[in-house]
Amino acid sequence: MNTHTSKSRFDIPASKEVRLPELAMLSLSPLVRGLQNWWLQRAERHYLMCADIELQRAREAQMNVAYYQKRAALARSARN
Repeated sequence: MNTHTSKSRFDIPASKEVRLPELAMLSLSPLVRGLQNWWLQRAERHYLMCADIELQRAREAQMNVAYYQKRAALARSARN
């Protein structure tokens, strides 16, 4: 059995050992960036939706205030 031949088949030069992780990270970078962009867009939509809901609640609260002020005015005028 020739050990020199089998060793050379599986021996990886040091330069390739350094490049493989770098290549792996390069291929993952667009994936990570895409995932981050998706998450940030999702968060933006969520917060805009929350802002719209709060604005609607504020409008309803103003309408309620106006309703009760009108009722108070009617009660005041009924006293006189």
